[in-house]
Amino acid sequence: MEKITCNGTLILTLNSKQDWIRKVPNMLPDKRRAEQRLWIDTNGNILTIGEDFQAAEVMCTYPVKVYSLNRVHEEMESRNRLIKSQK
Repeated sequence: MEKITCNGTLILTLNSKQDWIRKVPNMLPDKRRAEQRLWIDTNGNILTIGEDFQAAEVMCTYPVKVYSLNRVHEEMESRNRLIKSQK
């Protein structure tokens, strides 16, 4: 197994399966164009379907954090804005 890193912005933390039921989708912001989200538990494993949230509860791997992954194009635009603002 290979460990990876990526850049993202934390958008929601879920403390239990019940928290997942209560908060999702009501507390998630609308997705931006081409936005990808990563749902990750305390062991670094991803969650994609309901049985993953149940398993995370059994394995005590909450909280689950939900990240909006940063796209390369968005990073480039952010850097360009920063450079322009420094001129």
